[in-house]
Amino acid sequence: SRLGLLRRDRPIEELRWIEAEACYVFHPMNAFEEEGRLRADFLRYDSAPGFPDADGGRPDPTKAIARLERWSIDLQGDGVTIDRLDDLASEFPRLDDRYAGLPYRHGYMASTEGEGGRDVLFDQLVHVDLERNSFDRWHAGKEAFVSEPIFVPRGKDAPEGEGFVLAVVYLGAEHRSDLLVFDASHLAAGPVGRARLDHRVPFGFHGNWVGA
Repeated sequence: SRLGLLRRDRPIEELRWIEAEACYVFHPMNAFEEEGRLRADFLRYDSAPGFPDADGGRPDPTKAIARLERWSIDLQGDGVTIDRLDDLASEFPRLDDRYAGLPYRHGYMASTEGEGGRDVLFDQLVHVDLERNSFDRWHAGKEAFVSEPIFVPRGKDAPEGEGFVLAVVYLGAEHRSDLLVFDASHLAAGPVGRARLDHRVPFGFHGNWVGA
């Protein structure tokens, strides 16, 4: 793998490449500068899901599973330190977007206990507290699958992580979907609100909250 580093205010000729372990990343949770290093939190795959190997074969599904890691990148040298933050099979990481590119504490992911890589659907939501190193989980239940969690601050001046998490859940037994609302500080307690739909919402990728 190669990481390209470029200051936002500098010309492309100053782009610098750093080599790291071979892997694949769809989505970062966040990244920020701290003490001369770039701290980047990625969901990292050992094998790229949905793409053939170099020989054209199907990748090993047990390696096509993403787990949250923190990459610490030396901004003056070429060193990269990688720390695994948890072992859950996860994807679609989000944060309080007001802290994008800044030091932050709270993140949110869709996850599963399964080991089937991209062949599985996500059946739980996870709140990551990087300060406490804790992972609070809410499980959607049997034959129920969740979408990307989206954070909504309680107000424009609310502290980081104070607000709500939105997610669409597909209820397989009923063949329909609901929009769920969680207290972001107590995700494991379950939804505090539910918008019931009478039909299935097809699985998608990303969404955003836009206030009125």
